[in-house]
Amino acid sequence: MPVEIYRWEALDAETRQRLLMRARADLQQVLPEVKAILEDVRRRGDAAVLDYMRRFDGVDWPPERWRVSPEAMAAAWEELRPEVREALRREAEAVRRFHKAQRERPIWLMEMAPGVIAGQIVRPLDSAGLYIPGGRAVYPTIVHALGIPASVAGVRRIVACTPPAGRHPAVLAAAHAAGVTDFFLVGGVAAIAAMAYGTETIPRVDKIVGPGNIYVLAAKALVMGEVAIDMLAGPTEVIVLADETARPDWVAAELLAQAEHDPQTSCLLVTPVEPLAHAVRQEIERQGPALPRWAIARQALETYGGLIVTADMETAVEVCNAYAPEHLAIHTRDPWAILPSIRHAGSVFLGPWSAVAAGDYATGTNNTLPTSAWARVASSVSVDTFVKKIEVEALTEEGLRHLAPVITTLAEVEGLHAHAASIRIRLREGL
Repeated sequence: MPVEIYRWEALDAETRQRLLMRARADLQQVLPEVKAILEDVRRRGDAAVLDYMRRFDGVDWPPERWRVSPEAMAAAWEELRPEVREALRREAEAVRRFHKAQRERPIWLMEMAPGVIAGQIVRPLDSAGLYIPGGRAVYPTIVHALGIPASVAGVRRIVACTPPAGRHPAVLAAAHAAGVTDFFLVGGVAAIAAMAYGTETIPRVDKIVGPGNIYVLAAKALVMGEVAIDMLAGPTEVIVLADETARPDWVAAELLAQAEHDPQTSCLLVTPVEPLAHAVRQEIERQGPALPRWAIARQALETYGGLIVTADMETAVEVCNAYAPEHLAIHTRDPWAILPSIRHAGSVFLGPWSAVAAGDYATGTNNTLPTSAWARVASSVSVDTFVKKIEVEALTEEGLRHLAPVITTLAEVEGLHAHAASIRIRLREGL
């Protein structure tokens, strides 16, 4: 069945909502099983992790085999073909350069009133845990996207976990380049539990970041509070926003590039130009069958794809903002003129030459992005993911006397009389 064309203004509210909702992971269905695994690992540590590795990964490795040494990570570079080494080197360099530009001043101060100084200091987390998926594919770029910002932020201990099947020279080499200090071949819920609670072998971390399947997402949701997490990232997604200048073959290739990820990937074209929608559909049907992962892409396009035709570009932009896509590719005559109208997106790709795959692999921007409409309130993984900001205040006697009427009045309005007393005793006004 070809990908559907929808005329936005003719759709009822239910169909519009279905298109905006896309695939959502139903965490409720797996929460009981995930909770039981988390509690088991909390209680039994390494012994429980080993049991789940036997059950889910089919390996019977003692804990001493879980760790990949720094020497083995460094040596993995030599196992790679020269062109792969060079590509990973260039990508890591770009990611590091981009994220270094995100670093804020370590301290700033301002005078709020005579004798009153207030400001902020930025401090890195002590430790972070990176979850690297490793079931269906190999993801060295995710290692860079998570590990390099943590390293740039100044995190001292960077722990990475990936399933045993994810042991690949490219992943290990990327971990070495990213500054990973502890790498373990442990995956799934057991890995999240181990990083959240700590075991005899795997250290507890302060924050867990990285994508994963529904079980990993559920585990991250349940340990939130015990540790911090980045976000609950679901299946990947893209919108191409296009006008009459867009090339149908390029738009189709962009949609197919995202659709090959997973059957639950969401891929939409939004355009005020109906002939473009028909031309893109023809291109998808022409290009798709030649792709090795066409079966996956076709399922995604038929289930969660769509070619949406709007009355005008203004409406098309509003559809994009309502959707809040992970990736937004703008193929219009003047994409920079559209950008000020974009309120919600994980990453925006301006112009037809700005392929989404360039952001995945080479531009240095982060490819761990908010999905499932989280782009309405959340951002990509960045240096900010791995730091905290501490407020600083310094008052002189003059400063405190200047603020005392405000402090004591508001403290007493709130019924917190000891707060007011703590000011008066300093100013020798008594209790």
